[in-house]
Amino acid sequence: MSTKSKSNAIDIIITKALLQLGFSPANNGFYFLRDAVKVAYFDEEALTLVTKLIYAPLAKEYKTSSDNIEKSIRKAAEIVWTKNSNQTIAVLNYIYTFSEHRPENKELISLICNIVKQAVNIFDTDIGEGI
Repeated sequence: MSTKSKSNAIDIIITKALLQLGFSPANNGFYFLRDAVKVAYFDEEALTLVTKLIYAPLAKEYKTSSDNIEKSIRKAAEIVWTKNSNQTIAVLNYIYTFSEHRPENKELISLICNIVKQAVNIFDTDIGEGI
């Protein structure tokens, strides 16, 4: 499997995870979060400096500010947590136990990254082995 095919497969898995959690593609935060999870998937160290290693490159790519990336992800998470909290909590239940409070952006990116890693390991060993 080529690197581009693996990257596309990861995009699909992340997108499906976000949709299952209740995120809507109608919100810019959906795309920013998807790309943030992808960065964290390929570089776990990025989670140590989220603003510098995740938000800044995404801001440059989307021609916006790091603050806008952070705020859009936060707003998208707030919407999901408020409207679909039962569905979201059910999906994250075994990982995230503080259901009254939505996770911070960094925690959310990490949680979704873990879901994606599990999906890759379970469903497609070709993707998992090549990364």
